[in-house]
Amino acid sequence: MRLPRLLAAAGARLTVIDAYGSPGDTLLTATVCRNLRERYPRLRINCITANPELLRHDPNLVALNEPESFFSVWSWYPELAARRDGRTNILQETFARLGLADQPFEYKARVYLTQDERARGRALIGEVSRPVLTFHTLSREETKNWPVDSWRSALARLREQFHLVHMGDGREPEFDGVQRLAGRLTLRESMSVLCHAHVHAGADSFLMHVANGLDVPSVIIFGGSRTPANLGYAENINLYSAVPCSPCWLHTSREERCEHGLVCMTRITPAEVIAAVDQLADARRRI
Repeated sequence: MRLPRLLAAAGARLTVIDAYGSPGDTLLTATVCRNLRERYPRLRINCITANPELLRHDPNLVALNEPESFFSVWSWYPELAARRDGRTNILQETFARLGLADQPFEYKARVYLTQDERARGRALIGEVSRPVLTFHTLSREETKNWPVDSWRSALARLREQFHLVHMGDGREPEFDGVQRLAGRLTLRESMSVLCHAHVHAGADSFLMHVANGLDVPSVIIFGGSRTPANLGYAENINLYSAVPCSPCWLHTSREERCEHGLVCMTRITPAEVIAAVDQLADARRRI
């Protein structure tokens, strides 16, 4: 049975539930909704999420956080994480529950900003003379975090050619020679700033999805806890370490800790990150 097709034919409502509720998962849930609506234009989608402000202007939704309809699906991936799968895209489980396991889908984020929000992002950065490189260093998961000393080394070189804008939350470490907006922005303000970036660099987290949704190419330091096959966007340079224990899918929230010294992260060098940023920046200059 193709539930979405039948619901669309009847003009009925489907509720898509953002089961995990982190900002990054909200944007992943929005990708599920967009693919469904593009395939079935008459489908009426209600999205339930802990972060409705992120989807405020999403044209693929008819409702946000209205009561769950009779037909609903959870957007989540427990089996993928449980079997430590490094080959399957993170949205595949959700589409399989909808009876669409054999159907292709576009793994591409979309972020919808107003003109006023874009202007607000430009005002927050101010007038700058060099291309903007946004970056953030921390994820909620320890296994996704590249060493701070490696960041310091890379940023010292990158600030010679970019205006560096430090994104993320208030836990972010301090760096010299950057414009620090970390911990000072709402989620939507973060999106508004990021839309003006030439390139973004950071961890596998919320801002990775935002950048992709704004067509900002990114250097994402995956290390090895998850793989680019799971979450990496094709437009990015995804730095991955294929160590024997990868992908581990460890979760700090479950008090799981790496027993191998985060070797998947420490083997990625500042020189690799700098080269990847330069490659994306050069490609944008040629457009």
